[in-house]
Amino acid sequence: MISRRTLLRGAGGLALAMPLLQILPGRANAAPSFPKRFIVVFNPNGTLKERWSPQGTESNFTLPQITAPLERHKSRCVFFDGVDNQVADVGPGGPHNRGMATVLTGEIILEGPFADGDGQRAGWAGGISVDQFIAKELNAQTRFKSLELGVRAIENEPRARISYLGPDQPLPPENNPVNVWQRLFSPIDQDPEILRKTVVQRRSVIDLVLGDFQRLNRKLATEDRQKLSNHLDSVRDLERRLEISADGPMLCTRPGRPADLDVASEDNFERVARQQIDLMVLALACDLTRVASLEFSSAVNALRFTFMGLRDQDGHSLSHAGDQSTDLQDQWALMLTWYNEQVAYLLDSLAAVPEGEGTLLDNTLVLCCNELSRGNSHAHDSIPFILAGGAGGALRGGRHLVFAGESHNNLLLSTCHLMGVEAERFGNPDFNTRPLPI
Repeated sequence: MISRRTLLRGAGGLALAMPLLQILPGRANAAPSFPKRFIVVFNPNGTLKERWSPQGTESNFTLPQITAPLERHKSRCVFFDGVDNQVADVGPGGPHNRGMATVLTGEIILEGPFADGDGQRAGWAGGISVDQFIAKELNAQTRFKSLELGVRAIENEPRARISYLGPDQPLPPENNPVNVWQRLFSPIDQDPEILRKTVVQRRSVIDLVLGDFQRLNRKLATEDRQKLSNHLDSVRDLERRLEISADGPMLCTRPGRPADLDVASEDNFERVARQQIDLMVLALACDLTRVASLEFSSAVNALRFTFMGLRDQDGHSLSHAGDQSTDLQDQWALMLTWYNEQVAYLLDSLAAVPEGEGTLLDNTLVLCCNELSRGNSHAHDSIPFILAGGAGGALRGGRHLVFAGESHNNLLLSTCHLMGVEAERFGNPDFNTRPLPI
């Protein structure tokens, strides 16, 4: 029997294990892989579905104005129509609070003292949100279990919260990129020479393990040689990742401190958004976390897009414009298009990070959501959901899926499955019947 101590070596937290071989019973076969990551992106107050929904067939469609910024990533996106937030039509409070409290939890909102825009009162969400559920089930040994970022999502009430650890346990987003930077990167030594020495030390450990593998290879049967070859591929992938960590332009070195901005200023909304996206991608690339959320403002907000020259009406007011108010709806459409431009920038940034033969985008699942479908009716039917990325090969993009009133709890359950979390249900069971066929 070959000693496990001979085959398991480590330095600086690195450990390499043998695959399941006939001469080493009980060892698990390790195929080359990178971890999956999950991101939620939220923007508020509904949309204009006639300018959002793809036109055409399931796999041959065009994108109208609001989703047009995602054209270059269309092959990596799945657009949903006919998925309803049914649980948001139950419980206390107004439609914004109910939509916010349920969009990621799938649970009925609790009683509470918070007033919605129409004066109706309710409390926090009634369960864990899907991002926190996935983070809990993945149980990744990263420095941060999850990362909650906001862009002017500053109110402390249900209409400004999407992430929950459980019933009545909201997670507030961090709205200041400087605070995010300090939290994420202040412990990382920014001296590249120290980082390089660490990489060299770890590579020397890999060399020792490879030597053990080569000596062992001569003693193996054909089947075990193939298993060993698969594991060596994973070791070589690790070598490539270490090389990226040492020499890559953006990975695992401390980035520059973001510029100080007034994060509550309308004029800075776009600049803060880009800073937050950049920091989130760096955190995922450096494996500081594998789950993150980005919340653009909050429901019932009073945010004007002054950085775009839209100074007369705020987004919430424009979302209430009547269908005949074409000028106001045109302004609202410009705001909604801008949100998808930021999603496209996020996907660009993920795609720019190499991982093996693919990219960080290939191994990430992005869920885009809203608390309403249409602002001027406060409806919760046919929410503008988008899934994007690759989810480690689990998501097949380039599709527009149309359902007939499916519960969004089923979509949340499918999201868990795409991330490798094989839950039987998610959210309130009365609204969760099956995973969506995605």
